[in-house]
Amino acid sequence: MTDNRFPDFYIIGAAKAGTTSLVDMLRQREGVFFPHEKEPHHFFLREDERDWTILDGSKKRALGDTLPYGDEASYLKLYSGAPEGALRGDASTNYLVNAMVPGAIAKVRPDAKIIVVLREPAGRAYSAWLHARSRGEDGCAQFADALDECVSGARETSFATNYVTEGEYDRHLANWKAVFGDQLLVLLFEDLIADPQAAFDAVLDHLGLSRQALAAQQASHKNASVEISNPVARAFRMTAKRLRRSAPGLFELPLFRGPYEFLLARLGKKPEKLGTAERERLKAHYASHIEATEGLIGRDLSGWKS
Repeated sequence: MTDNRFPDFYIIGAAKAGTTSLVDMLRQREGVFFPHEKEPHHFFLREDERDWTILDGSKKRALGDTLPYGDEASYLKLYSGAPEGALRGDASTNYLVNAMVPGAIAKVRPDAKIIVVLREPAGRAYSAWLHARSRGEDGCAQFADALDECVSGARETSFATNYVTEGEYDRHLANWKAVFGDQLLVLLFEDLIADPQAAFDAVLDHLGLSRQALAAQQASHKNASVEISNPVARAFRMTAKRLRRSAPGLFELPLFRGPYEFLLARLGKKPEKLGTAERERLKAHYASHIEATEGLIGRDLSGWKS
């Protein structure tokens, strides 16, 4: 009998907060299954009829045209290879910021476990901008200009590039807690980096699985942002992105994935640090949101305020 159930748990974000590292850890745990596509984003548009867009180089496209797993059949087919009894995971990191996603998931999996990793919001916003720039998904050459567009409201339905709003964690968490309550586990990026094993233990406990020791190579940070300014290198990154979109299963094979990551690391360079002016601007914006987030999750986030 075919098992067409929706995923059992969802890692909903935040983008650029260590979720790739967490998924890599979970992929090694027997009894957990992720498809080749880490972020199918099926539920992002499932009940949201707004005109979300994404920049693809110089062309703005409808987001729905770029998500290969928007229809239910294609999405569930991703999990057709899941071992019997394995917990199925979806790690679409922009679920966090769309207030319509919690209800959409709850309609098909009211028992779902939800996991979110939060990162200091100013640094996360800058890392997300670097990532989008390298993929041809942000046309602003300066981070300050991108922030201006975010604050003006011009990016309200721009997928993954409304950096300022994305870091207002208190608003987003309130939406998820209202639907899933104690089924939501909140981790901090800083804890994931400082003590990967403890973070992994917390996730396994949340999922009802026995703990497992991490191998040394599993405890490293994956998918760190790089700066790609060379036009040829950026064209390579965009071509790879389009290949992944059109043939995601092929792209994720080690034969392709390994050389791609090697070349990307060679073509990219370590980005400059977030500028003082932009950091102070974001620090002022997020001050009240950080305090509200502290109350929601019961954690001291004073390190985010300094």
